[in-house]
Amino acid sequence: MTLPDWMLQLSVLLAVAVVLGLLARRIGLPHTVVLAVLGFVAGAAGRVFGLEIPLHGETFEEVVIFIFLPPLVFQAALNLSSRDFFRNLLPILVLAVPALGVSAAIIGASLHFGLQVPVAAALLFGALISATDPVAVVAIFRELGAPKRLLTLIEGESLLNDGVAIVLFNILLIAALGEVVSVSDGVLAFIRTALGGILFGGAIGFVAAFVLPWLDRLTATAVTVSIAYGGFVTADHLLGVSGVVTTVTAGVVLGGLSQSRAPAEVRAVWHEFWESLEYIANAILFLLIGLAIEPSLLWEQRIAIIVAVAAVLIARPLAVFPLVSALERIMGIPPVGWRNSLVLVWGGLRGAVSLALALALPEELAQREMFIAMTAAVVMVTLMGNATTIALLMRRLHLGEPSVADRVLAGTAVLSGVDAARAQLKAWGIDDAIVTADIQAVAARTQEDLAQLDLSPDEEHRVVLRQGLFVIRETYQRLSDAKLLPPRSARKLGFEADDLIDEASLGMALKPELPPWHRRPAAVDGFALGVLGWLPDPVAATPEERAHTEVSARHIAAFEAASSIETLRKLPSFRDGVCAQAIALFRAWDDAAQAELGRLEQQMPPGALRLQRRYASAIGTFASASALQELVEAGVLPEAVAERATAEVIRSVLEVSRETPAPSGSID
Repeated sequence: MTLPDWMLQLSVLLAVAVVLGLLARRIGLPHTVVLAVLGFVAGAAGRVFGLEIPLHGETFEEVVIFIFLPPLVFQAALNLSSRDFFRNLLPILVLAVPALGVSAAIIGASLHFGLQVPVAAALLFGALISATDPVAVVAIFRELGAPKRLLTLIEGESLLNDGVAIVLFNILLIAALGEVVSVSDGVLAFIRTALGGILFGGAIGFVAAFVLPWLDRLTATAVTVSIAYGGFVTADHLLGVSGVVTTVTAGVVLGGLSQSRAPAEVRAVWHEFWESLEYIANAILFLLIGLAIEPSLLWEQRIAIIVAVAAVLIARPLAVFPLVSALERIMGIPPVGWRNSLVLVWGGLRGAVSLALALALPEELAQREMFIAMTAAVVMVTLMGNATTIALLMRRLHLGEPSVADRVLAGTAVLSGVDAARAQLKAWGIDDAIVTADIQAVAARTQEDLAQLDLSPDEEHRVVLRQGLFVIRETYQRLSDAKLLPPRSARKLGFEADDLIDEASLGMALKPELPPWHRRPAAVDGFALGVLGWLPDPVAATPEERAHTEVSARHIAAFEAASSIETLRKLPSFRDGVCAQAIALFRAWDDAAQAELGRLEQQMPPGALRLQRRYASAIGTFASASALQELVEAGVLPEAVAERATAEVIRSVLEVSRETPAPSGSID
């Protein structure tokens, strides 16, 4: 098949995928399910009329592994919260390694005793079919709005166990073909391949984060493409380590460090680019999976298929429930809970990776055709059965539903938006009766919904606190994006805010007399801050300057939080006493930060006046840029004009800060 023929077929497949995506949305089925089923039907119809199926055997495996898999796993890893990932690393590793091993062993035993498949070959099938599919799992759970920790566990497991399954597959394939492989050699090969991928992926992710501050949005995006594909192929072909593990590790490292080292516009372009690439790869891939399945082969192997499907459905809960329960008891980790564990079990979908590995089996393997049929059947059963019912299961378990507190915050946000719309219309001199009536109707419906939500004073206090803490977190991120905080300081303050949000969500008391910056960071956070300490700082700062900017940021954030609660106070959603209590807390933190600033400034060496003036000028720049951006979003100012104006303000501030003399011996 020529390259133009390939391009034409891929273009047609993508166009079909877009149409099917619209159909899936209308009938309420997961996009991947519709694509796989229609691909299967199209493949069967094509064979009847003698049409050529675009991919076969080893070619399919190479296309999936080297073209589609790198962007899919990299996109998921890049968007994964690295902090949540590492805080849940132990249960994720248990799900990705020993649970996969137990599942492979159970499935292998079922095939050996039920179908008389040789042990090595049976375990080979158990390994290739036990990996949950990151494409199907991550896409479906994001659409369903899974709880934060559950989504982290699902994403983490699906990302890691693909690499583990591929490593086991390569080791067991040698044994299944009749070569002697000792247990010790297999274990060493597994450790070398997986650990090598972690080290290499971490290294290239760290190097990319090193240069991020000096890249624009296009070159930074090109770097991520190079990492996703180049890192995968280099690891797999040149270094002999796991390409999947390499790409996942690089994505997690780069995604975690980019929060403080990449400008906001770079992260926005990354999100759009990789989301689009993931959609295209996902759409074409699931159609190809359907096209690759031979209907006649499924009928011929129907007995083996029944055994395989039953073994897979039984092995998953037997692997997950006992290991997670034992982990909770022995290691004392926060409980995963039976509801989350049940969703983890039912969310163990299989997809492209398992089928690609099956199609890549060599012809000399006696069980090749049987394994392909069983794999195809398991993929279709989990996609059509598990994927289509997982939403119902989550609803029955009351997972993914917004809490009353979240609904109150959402309603409050709507009322704030209504007030902003009224103010904007008034500023523009627009007095349209229909528009005004629509706005009033939205406000009335929202107020009616809020009136039906009953929160106790404690719950109201928790909601208001979370609102203020989210403002603090967002303020730190905006200061970091404006290069007013060194990366290490930005992450340190972000970790503080995240801890406070978690504590407020759990109902833990936050005290005015105990400002949050006196606490020690958790071990995982301390490690991340240590890693950032090895990277060059694009915002050059001495320890004294860093301390000054951190406390200044806390002062600004606490002030912004108190102001946001003052805005909430005007709305009918909350009791005035609750808002007053939260305002008092944030103002106490603001006062503590200002007192700390005064202490630091008294200890500053001569010449520190320039630092303070530069920072004050930068804050002015920050405020100016924010105001210009608001005009852009309101449609008043073209974006290009706002960018030029912001650049001019920055240039003027830099010139003033360079020319400002530092009076000898002055301490401000």
